[in-house]
Amino acid sequence: MSHLRDIMQRLAAGQQAGSPAPTAPSSLPQLETYRQHLRQCSAAMLQYEWTWLHQHLEDLELCSANSAMAQAAGGSQHVRRLILQAEACLQALADACEERGLQPERLALSVSSGEHAWEVSNSSIRQAWGLDS
Repeated sequence: MSHLRDIMQRLAAGQQAGSPAPTAPSSLPQLETYRQHLRQCSAAMLQYEWTWLHQHLEDLELCSANSAMAQAAGGSQHVRRLILQAEACLQALADACEERGLQPERLALSVSSGEHAWEVSNSSIRQAWGLDS
C-alpha cells in the first residue's frame, strides 16, 4: 500500500467520522540510525532503498501540494519536516552508494511502502530485488 493510499484512507475516515484524521507517523528513522542501517545493507538492499526513498519523497511532495492530504498527514509543517528528513536520508544513501562505487537507479520493481530494505517481509519483493542473496 502506498503512502498516498494510507493518507487518503485517513482523510476519508476523518471526513466520515466528522473529526480530524490522525497524524501520519514518520516512516524514516533518525539520520544516524538510518546511516547505520545503510552500512549493513547489501548492494541489492541499497538499490531497493534508492527506489523506495524516491517513491516516498514523491508521495510526500504530492501530499504537500494538496492541503487536505497534508492536513490528514499531520499538517503542512509536519509534511515539510518529513520531506526535509527524507532529503537528508537520500543524501546519506547517495553517500553510501558512492562509498561502495554503486550507481543507484530507480528500478520498476515493487517496493513495500512501509518497509525499508532491511525490513521487507514480503517474500516476492525480497526475491525480485535479490534481498536474500
